[in-house]
Amino acid sequence: MSVPLRLVLALHNHQPVGNFDFVFEQAYQDSYLPFLDVWSRFPEIKLSLHTSGSLMEWLDAAHPEYVDRLAEFAAAGRLEIMGGAFYEPILTMLPSRDRIGQIRRYTDWLRHRLGVDVRGMWVPERVWEQSLVRDLVDAGIEYTIVDDFHFRSAGLAEDELHGYYVTEDDGRLMKIFPGSERMRYLIPFSEPENSLEHLRAVAAAEPGAIVVFGDDGEKFGTWPETKHHVYDAGWLQRFFEMLTRQSGCIHTCTATEAAEAVAPRGKVYLPD
Repeated sequence: MSVPLRLVLALHNHQPVGNFDFVFEQAYQDSYLPFLDVWSRFPEIKLSLHTSGSLMEWLDAAHPEYVDRLAEFAAAGRLEIMGGAFYEPILTMLPSRDRIGQIRRYTDWLRHRLGVDVRGMWVPERVWEQSLVRDLVDAGIEYTIVDDFHFRSAGLAEDELHGYYVTEDDGRLMKIFPGSERMRYLIPFSEPENSLEHLRAVAAAEPGAIVVFGDDGEKFGTWPETKHHVYDAGWLQRFFEMLTRQSGCIHTCTATEAAEAVAPRGKVYLPD
């Protein structure tokens, strides 16, 4: 029996502090709510979700029922809530105490409001410096996701990008996943079958591989033309139907589940 490929679907939703209220509301109506509505109909498909603190505070005030649903899905084991720096700052521009403070504050907020144990985080704008590892670990973070471009720049080949690695700074260890550039270009702009073709090719070459899609949730409705494409024309419905049919060979899981099921591929130090 072949070992299924593990697919991690990680979404990042964000609206900055001070954005107009109607912009928050439009993104909610066009992206956040319809995505959750479609995804909720596919109980076999798991998701990792990061929502910035500034957006989550607005959601909790304007649409607390949405936040309640996130808590319910997390309690059911279908959804992993990822943490982060509360106000989505570029971490490399902050001193260590502020990095740690924002991450811990948001972890505490999520634990109090959603009842979740935060283990991973989204790095704002996916801006990376190796020295972040120490502060992320000190803030209680076990893993993060960055673009696979960083891993290529560290000298890794294409067939070494489907898994996760351990990285280190000042004696602190954490896990780091390469987010697939190929999947970011395919989803949601190409037909679901093209994603399937890519995933099958990876699975055939690397049994037990992990592929991570990590990108903005606004691609699903807020970006120009995507609301019609993703929802009215049924792209997201067809994508989830395809994954459900392929559940024997493509297993969707959270990032934490992937890390617990598969050993790291080694140690890596990523360039800034």
